[in-house]
Amino acid sequence: MPPLQEERKAMEQAAVTESYYDVPDGVDILGRYDEGFAKILTKDALKFVADLQREFRSDIKYALERRKEAKKSYNEGALPGFDPATTHIREEEWVCAPVPPAAADRKVEITGPVDRKMVINALNSGAKVFMVSTSKLYTTMKLLTITLKNLCTLSSEV
Repeated sequence: MPPLQEERKAMEQAAVTESYYDVPDGVDILGRYDEGFAKILTKDALKFVADLQREFRSDIKYALERRKEAKKSYNEGALPGFDPATTHIREEEWVCAPVPPAAADRKVEITGPVDRKMVINALNSGAKVFMVSTSKLYTTMKLLTITLKNLCTLSSEV
């Protein structure tokens, strides 16, 4: 097995019982974590996410409840529709600005495993965006974030 795959597998299999996180008050890490992820989820980053959650939790709860109600309604045969309060918006004459050059180029690179070589290949592909194909979202996001951080700081880690 190549060294990068061995390293990634070791990171995925790390069963750590102690917290590497310096967490803000009122924040608990409940998911799987390791030292590599602690480099990304800093105390400031965790505080930012916690503040967002505290500020918007009632809006999120309301939206999720509405989603459940809508799903139940659709399951009972109702069709989705538009909010009658926004009829005037839909009936107006719409004019759109031209597509900006940055958004006109829609080349996308789809890559497989998140290791240094694959990320570098994706970044060098000429595409403006790349997507990672995976079935392990949590681990992939962690590895991708660490890899991008290291590449941006020209680190030889990962």
